[in-house]
Amino acid sequence: MIELISIHVPKTGGQSFYQVLKQVYGDRLSISYRRRDYEVAKQEYRRFENSIPAQLQVLHGHLYYKEVKRLHRHTNAKVVCWLRDPVERVVSNFHYFKQRLEQSGADAENAHRRDETLLEYAGRRDARNRMHKFLNGLPLEDFYFIGLLEDYEADVKRLGRLLGWGKFELPHVNKAITPKPELDEATLKKLRRWNRKDVKLYERVRRLKGYEG
Repeated sequence: MIELISIHVPKTGGQSFYQVLKQVYGDRLSISYRRRDYEVAKQEYRRFENSIPAQLQVLHGHLYYKEVKRLHRHTNAKVVCWLRDPVERVVSNFHYFKQRLEQSGADAENAHRRDETLLEYAGRRDARNRMHKFLNGLPLEDFYFIGLLEDYEADVKRLGRLLGWGKFELPHVNKAITPKPELDEATLKKLRRWNRKDVKLYERVRRLKGYEG
């Protein structure tokens, strides 16, 4: 039965966290679900939870909370996730998107967007407030743990102590290859405005974790 649900918001350290989960849970851990994995499972089994093998204890991937809400309520699993400064997350996602377009055939359906700028990318509706969209439906206070990428190492260790994981290594996977450019104030304001729900969410989590400001 599922005991832990790890919601992986893109570009928040989820690949590195999955490697930690692999060390701790082994074959009791699910695949790292991509969006197409979820869609295929839902189409084949009608309900996503029906596709999950019985031996699994941990679910991880790009899963919106609303998609695992029924499973969460049924199992009372602990829900965890990682967040990141919203502007940094958008910029990182943009670079990842562009890198995939440069790989032959990696993202053929978006090949026409090869020359898209950061603001063109970030201005799209589907690129805005992604942290809020992934977590929407569960009050922050009801998450078992929310880690911040800026404190990744300390937060992973703290979660490990809470769950009694014992010793594990801390791999760092999928670090950005392209350096983040310096953004002018006008661009920063647009990114913050387009992601105001993510900014509000991130600031609230920081307050809950005891950060000042």
